[in-house]
Amino acid sequence: MIDQSFAKIIDALAQRTPTPGGGAAAALAASMGTALLLMVVRFSRGKKANVDRDADLARVEGLLESHLLRLLPMAERDCNSFDLVSKAYAMGKSNDGETQIRNRAIQEAMVGAMVVPEETLCMVRDVSQAMAQVIDCVGKNILSDLASGSSLLVAAGEGAQLNVRINAAYLDNRELADGAVVRAKTLLAEIRHNHQAIAVKVEGSLG
Repeated sequence: MIDQSFAKIIDALAQRTPTPGGGAAAALAASMGTALLLMVVRFSRGKKANVDRDADLARVEGLLESHLLRLLPMAERDCNSFDLVSKAYAMGKSNDGETQIRNRAIQEAMVGAMVVPEETLCMVRDVSQAMAQVIDCVGKNILSDLASGSSLLVAAGEGAQLNVRINAAYLDNRELADGAVVRAKTLLAEIRHNHQAIAVKVEGSLG
């Protein structure tokens, strides 16, 4: 997906097809949010006010670069995981044997469809945690980009968490499903907490 034009990605999201859907959109939002925050960090480096924090900014820059590289394939992975769910549902069920195989395939595919957005959610949390370490270094003239990037991360986290929950609802293994849902809610809470710190800074500076 990431090699397509933006127009094609938007058109694909609008089509009456299972993929790309909310999980892919969440991953794309996470990538854009991370990229914006990376820009903010790069603009913050070399500033006179941050001369004593350049090592911190350099470390966070490296972290965000790494996180962005890991996030970029997640939209495609989300599509691939749910395509397996669709294929499983399309399997034959003309007899008990086929039905059992189909049901097992659906369950296995659903686990994958649940795990991928949870991975996206973990990455978004990692990005927000990294950025939280240097928000005091961000100058007033770039606060809108800081807030916009963080807001995109929250949107990505919300979408990923919802995709974890909806896929978990179809699992027969309730222990596995419930554990994923609890983890997803915890991760989203951390993302929201880090965003709130940024929102407070931005509102305090911009009035």
